[in-house]
Amino acid sequence: MTIYQSSIFMSAFMLLQSAIAVQHADALVSIGGGSSSSSVTPYKISFNSLESAVDSTTSFSATDTAVSATTTRLLLDALTNHNNGLVSITNLPNNFKQVKMELLSNLHACLMSIEQQQLDEKDDAVNNNINNGIPTEHLVDGTIRRSFATSTLPNEINVNGRAGGPQPIQSLEQFVESTTTSKAQSCIAFQYHLATFRNTIDMVTTKFAQQLSFELKSYLPKPLLHKGGERNDDYLDIAQTVAGGEHLEHFHSYQKKTTSQQLQQGSDVTGSNEEVSSTMTTATTTIELHTDQGFFIAFTPGLLLPTGGVVDAAADDDKQAQQLLALSKGLYIQDSNGKNYMVEFTNEDDLVFMMGDGVNQVINAQLLHGHTDLRATPHALVLDTQDEDVLLARVWYGRMVLPPNDAYSPLMPDYTFGQLRQSLMDSSTNGGDALPLGIGCSSPTLQTVIAATSRRSLSEEAHGSSTTTCAQDELFCWFGCMALSDYNLTSAESCTERNLSLECMNPRGQVHENGMEHGDFFPACTNRTYESHPVTPFPTIDVQDEDVCTSDLWNEFVMEESYDRKATLTRPNGTETILLWSIVDNGDGTRKLKARLAFNNVFGWLAIGFANQMDVILNGMHGGNVLLAMPGGNYSAATGMDLSVGGSIATYKIDESETSFRHWQTPIETDETKTTVADFEDSGCFTALTFESDHINGQAFNLDGTDDMIWAGNHNDIWMGYHGPFDRARFVIDWNKDEEVLFSGEENLDETETETETETTVDVASGGTIERGMFGIMTSFALAVIISVML
Repeated sequence: MTIYQSSIFMSAFMLLQSAIAVQHADALVSIGGGSSSSSVTPYKISFNSLESAVDSTTSFSATDTAVSATTTRLLLDALTNHNNGLVSITNLPNNFKQVKMELLSNLHACLMSIEQQQLDEKDDAVNNNINNGIPTEHLVDGTIRRSFATSTLPNEINVNGRAGGPQPIQSLEQFVESTTTSKAQSCIAFQYHLATFRNTIDMVTTKFAQQLSFELKSYLPKPLLHKGGERNDDYLDIAQTVAGGEHLEHFHSYQKKTTSQQLQQGSDVTGSNEEVSSTMTTATTTIELHTDQGFFIAFTPGLLLPTGGVVDAAADDDKQAQQLLALSKGLYIQDSNGKNYMVEFTNEDDLVFMMGDGVNQVINAQLLHGHTDLRATPHALVLDTQDEDVLLARVWYGRMVLPPNDAYSPLMPDYTFGQLRQSLMDSSTNGGDALPLGIGCSSPTLQTVIAATSRRSLSEEAHGSSTTTCAQDELFCWFGCMALSDYNLTSAESCTERNLSLECMNPRGQVHENGMEHGDFFPACTNRTYESHPVTPFPTIDVQDEDVCTSDLWNEFVMEESYDRKATLTRPNGTETILLWSIVDNGDGTRKLKARLAFNNVFGWLAIGFANQMDVILNGMHGGNVLLAMPGGNYSAATGMDLSVGGSIATYKIDESETSFRHWQTPIETDETKTTVADFEDSGCFTALTFESDHINGQAFNLDGTDDMIWAGNHNDIWMGYHGPFDRARFVIDWNKDEEVLFSGEENLDETETETETETTVDVASGGTIERGMFGIMTSFALAVIISVML
């Protein structure tokens, strides 16, 4: 399998895995109709401004008093959900504008030269030296897209004896080497400018990642992605993640057949060019509404190139490319309210950055303290039909940044991105259909999957946001359709009658614009809006000081020598967590568990208990009996814990249906629970929960065998809320063996069936299993999405 093919499967997985967070479902949205006159321009930043910001932030230290507001928000204001999600970098160095013009003006002719040789030699096996053909796709509106495909690999990667960095375009190199100069002239000219073009984009991409990394460093965990080795071997931030990932690169040339040509070939397109452009049906949309599959994409705006009869052969060479190329229109984006706009580029726009689906899992899934999500921008392409006398080619370049193959996925933390890619590849080679993906456009097959799994439809507008496929007596809130009757409401009209609106709100009186966020949210009638009362970060507790909280202190805190057995409960990307225990005499001839759960982070809250095997919605959380320690008291979902009261540890039973702590915050105090001796320890660096008992809330430990358990912790804030995707797990533990732990989703202990295993059925149409509580697990949903496509 070639590097290109391997990359394509990685892109396929990226789209599948982030299906749970994609914010658009209807790929057949009308783009041109009713909004064709509306347009937006990308947010522009000069390269000098970007470079200066990066230079100032990389030299910034804790002793500096401040970094300017412009530096700290250079990119974020444009990339959040409140904006269109496009950032254009202007005035690139290395004479980039001219290099781009020269390179792209030769792209189409070079592709056609190679294609023609393939046609001439396809029956001549001896003379055919082109091993890798030109990828060509026939799109639904009659457009033909031809491409060069390559990639840039991390510097430490070595594939088939070839070092990392920019990889060659094999079909281009083979053609130039095997063809006469006269026939390869356009390809030679293209190749001449290629290295400067790609190296400049690589440098700008690196600086973009460095600046974004600085602007988000206070809102993301460190490390950002874990790869299973020592701490210093992880991907600490966005910059390291981008540097460690593969970057897929495509050079596209689009040619759209004229209306008459389409009619001759039986196309459904009818009517004049004006009618076709305005109705924007599936037959006239070149690439339907979609969100790109990678972390983000860097692209050059499309340029139109006449392919014959319009070039002045006597023109000066330096001016020739400028005369050949004109900016292409037809790129549409969709904002967070579901409204479509055409993007108006200018000649200043050298390189444009747009976030993809990958940002939902790498960034948005891990954002701390309620920071506004970065915007993965849905977009579509509409190319006009052309005059038959002057056939135009739209030439375009894009670079899609993928997460590192050896990094663990935040949404499926038991697997690396590379392992998941391999699973998808294995499925394809074992009989699954190939996934025809290309950079800058999701495949129709996968768009269908996204449409089926996403609950949102951005073709309509409601509540200042996009509506959903929820019923009339429901509201899309907290990643699901919530029944209004559960909150003493009947319909949106019941709010309107009181001059209020139906919104997705949290106990702090804050409104979420579209319901696509973790947290304690619920439907409510209110006069507040997400503009007047947006979701804001939780107040945070002091973070762990790595200079003070050393590994030696941690090893001393764990107290491993005081217990007989040990199990490591740390999950990929998560806080180091150790469970220690001994089975001791209870004083009456029975036995009990003496245990210590040690958490290598500061004290937000910490809990351990039994999974409820009857719960298949949140993987054992609903109805679970747990011991929970917290550093404060007088908890309110509106104000958090009162730390002046002092901490506590007690027995709780998680509500059977409501996961938010406010629904089950009253401790269970019975004669039976009082027999459990429990305590907690907060060193300022680390946290521990200890207990001695033969049960939790009357549910006995199976000290001769295994138990189905859950644990979770929080080190961010004083709210008894979401722990993030890493600091929690469901696991089966053998109390008589060291390190004998089976985490949810792995193979059976000793290849033996256990009573703790449950089969989780995921109803994709109704939202699947979504992380919605303190112990929630998302893995079963993500796997179900992948399986549904692979089969």
